[in-house]
Amino acid sequence: MNRKIVISGYQFFCTMFLFEVGTASLVSLAPRAKQDAWIGLLLSLILGCLLYYVYTKIFETYPDIPFTQYVQIILGEYAGKIVVLTYIIYFIYMASLILRKFEELLVMTLFNSSSLILIGILMLFLIMYGLFKGIETIVRTNEVIFVLIILIFVLIITLEFISKVYHLDNLRPVLENGWTPIIKAAIPQGLTLPFGEVITFIMLMPLLNKKEKALKVGLPALIFSGLILLIFTIKNIAILGVPVLERTLFPLLTSISYINIVNFVQRLDSFIVIFMVCGGFAKITVFFYCAVSGSADIFNIKKSEQLIYPIGVIILLSSLWLSPNIVENDIERFEILPYYLHIPLQIIIPICLLVISLIQRRLNEDQIQAKK
Repeated sequence: MNRKIVISGYQFFCTMFLFEVGTASLVSLAPRAKQDAWIGLLLSLILGCLLYYVYTKIFETYPDIPFTQYVQIILGEYAGKIVVLTYIIYFIYMASLILRKFEELLVMTLFNSSSLILIGILMLFLIMYGLFKGIETIVRTNEVIFVLIILIFVLIITLEFISKVYHLDNLRPVLENGWTPIIKAAIPQGLTLPFGEVITFIMLMPLLNKKEKALKVGLPALIFSGLILLIFTIKNIAILGVPVLERTLFPLLTSISYINIVNFVQRLDSFIVIFMVCGGFAKITVFFYCAVSGSADIFNIKKSEQLIYPIGVIILLSSLWLSPNIVENDIERFEILPYYLHIPLQIIIPICLLVISLIQRRLNEDQIQAKK
């Protein structure tokens, strides 16, 4: 992973799309807004696009330097290394939480008699194999998975439409409790999960073959994935209604179980789990890769592949230790982390980095003018 790596704009697009829908398709987004959750998600998407713009502006200041290095340029060596190390721990932590989510999903749906650790080992083995092959192999695989995911998405919508399981009355009344619940659902929870998580892609932007594609490709990917999640949210509410939606752990799986075409096409839950797991693999892999490449850079390790096994073990053990069960996992991700982890790392620090870098650039320009 230390040789020159180049990825195309389309590969960047596909990877970001899978990253965004990877876990967000599993859960209810902006649940506090109830039947207005789709409005909260739309507001979150708009704010997420603004946040991504901040990330790209930071990158454009130092387009040829990795994030781990230009943070040290902006903040100084010691403060910069502390910030970079914090982000590396964050990437490992998020990979662990997401891995635990998919361990629980697979045990509850397909492998009831298996243990969490066995599922985790199998998933991480495949992810580590991909990392040893290189990030180019991973993003090329994401191109294929992206097409499959879109086809499955269209199939889901079509089968649910034929089954006549949509009840649009579940979406009403609109704005029953005004804008307050919607804003509370969007900020910070809806903004930070999943849209703020694209802070991770600031580590991948230097790999683009054309640096300007960071914004030109990344923003459409964010919008497209947000619209897909918006459709998922609307359809889940329309099929399940708010009372059922609040009780179910996996709304998409529950809504799929309602499909029944002439008592022949039904019970597609297992088929859809594959759809979810593909997105999960993409998301965990991105966090894992960023943790490995960031660690190799900050600790001056020439062969970053040497870090794959130890970081993989940390992710596996953390996934088993961080949350006692899936309910606690959701509470941790949606009620605690947005305030104490995501806001500082996704919003406050990036904005500070951008402001400081702009001030430094202005001062440098003034010094050059003064010398003339």
